[in-house]
Amino acid sequence: MRFATRLTIVMALLAAGSAIALSSIVSRLVDRSVEERSSERLQRESSLLATEIAPVLGEPLAQDRIVRRAALDLGARITVIRPDGVVTADSGVTPAELSSLENHARRPEVAAARSNGSGFSVRHSATLRRDLFYLARRIDDRGYVVRLALPYDDLRHIESQYEWGARAAIALVCTLLFVTGSVAVRTIARPIRQASDAALAVAAGDTDRTLPEEGLVEIVELSSAINRMKKSLLDAAARIERERQLGAAVFDTLPDGIVVVDRHWRIVDANPRLRELLRADCAAGLPLVDVLRDRELFAPFEEAVKSGRSSHATVARAGDVTWEVSVHPLSGGGAAAVGIIHDVSSFRQNESMRRRFVSDISHELRTPVASIAAAAETLASLGAREGEERPLIDVISRQAGRMRELLDDLTDLTFIESGEIALERGSVDLTATAREVAADVQPAAQSRHIGIVVEGQSALIEGDRRRIAQIVRNLIDNAIKFSSDGTTVRVSVEGDDKQAVLSVADSGEGIPERELSRIFQRFYQVDRSRSKVRPGSGLGLAIVKHLAQLHRATVDVESAVGVGSTFRVRFPRIQEEA
Repeated sequence: MRFATRLTIVMALLAAGSAIALSSIVSRLVDRSVEERSSERLQRESSLLATEIAPVLGEPLAQDRIVRRAALDLGARITVIRPDGVVTADSGVTPAELSSLENHARRPEVAAARSNGSGFSVRHSATLRRDLFYLARRIDDRGYVVRLALPYDDLRHIESQYEWGARAAIALVCTLLFVTGSVAVRTIARPIRQASDAALAVAAGDTDRTLPEEGLVEIVELSSAINRMKKSLLDAAARIERERQLGAAVFDTLPDGIVVVDRHWRIVDANPRLRELLRADCAAGLPLVDVLRDRELFAPFEEAVKSGRSSHATVARAGDVTWEVSVHPLSGGGAAAVGIIHDVSSFRQNESMRRRFVSDISHELRTPVASIAAAAETLASLGAREGEERPLIDVISRQAGRMRELLDDLTDLTFIESGEIALERGSVDLTATAREVAADVQPAAQSRHIGIVVEGQSALIEGDRRRIAQIVRNLIDNAIKFSSDGTTVRVSVEGDDKQAVLSVADSGEGIPERELSRIFQRFYQVDRSRSKVRPGSGLGLAIVKHLAQLHRATVDVESAVGVGSTFRVRFPRIQEEA
């Protein structure tokens, strides 16, 4: 039902209710006016009649003559009542019929007159079968009462004409108000309905529809606001469509396979690259497990949707093909996760070739380096003079040693990165291992007056003791290289029931913040001028990182320029057996 129709019905109900209420008020006012006027009239007439009847109270015939004459003159029924309620005269009946009348002692108006001097009431008369207006007055102190009764309809006859006139006027005014309000409602509702129809047409897709801006000021403002809103919506829709097309173009041209799945692992969308990688139909709605047909590929999607956390996996496929799968959870829009499949086959092949090259070149260089070192030792053993020959022999010997260390580090890093290294796992006391390594490198530190302090209680971890010692040695050696002479390198072991933390802190020059993320890369060195001893190979921290990963440990660094650096390795803890 339209608002205008509802408002018209409400106005009709209000008009009808107002007419009924006003008519009821008018009727009550008329009734009150009739009662007041009749009461005043009968009060005067009853006073005169009581004065005339008082002398003949003991004479029934005289009373009857007075009562009947007065009834004819006044047009009323007149009754004389004794103190005990017996009727002694009544203009409505003959003297012989007086004995058949009821006792009037309990009539309201009679009781009121006997108590207060006068009383009146309006009630139905069983004798005359009509409503009567009664007014009684006490005649003397003994309690005689004279009562006048007039038909109530006769009293209201004149007033009822005014009453119906007032009701007609009220009905006419209410009708005019209803008609005027209905016309006003329709006048206001028509442009609103036109604006509503135009807005619905726009919502249905008729973007060429324009709301008319005419009529009342409020309607013009409404139409103008809707027109502006339509323009804004069209602009927003066009912008969203452009962004959607751009997103779709990027989505379709990405070099990685991308698939979006819902919470039931059904495909929501997939790009052409994924179809190319899987060589399968990736239509929306298909179960992902049926498309992948590989439990190892499906596992990251299952974990991401169930746990709500990102999941990663590297999957080897037939024909030396390797994929890196990354799945990230999504929220809203009916999508639960997005998966990215990246083909890293060429990268893995290049890495394999690089490791093989490094391994081969390291192996080939060991023989000439060993020969150079042996020749330098031979020359030194022949007792070369302290002339030009001795410094050259020392340079050859030092550089041969550096070459040998570099080849050893390259070989270790190659084996570690390739995964060919085999760890001899066992229970290792991290604190005891740190003390042993510190004792081994103590001579190199003493040459520069650098102290090494090892702190901490016994902490058992699981791992390869030799490789863990290599981690500690590389960190302490790195701290010694970059510490100032006369300072102290502090090695501490802390932790709780879940992990043991190895910390190696120096008081050197520190590492700039911009270079912290690169110090664990191969061959990367912050600044060779900062090292107080011979420069290293740049492989020590890379070896630490990869060995820590093999032990399910993490490495981080905290450093400030001019203060020093602290390296921390967090190993998973094992409980010490009783």
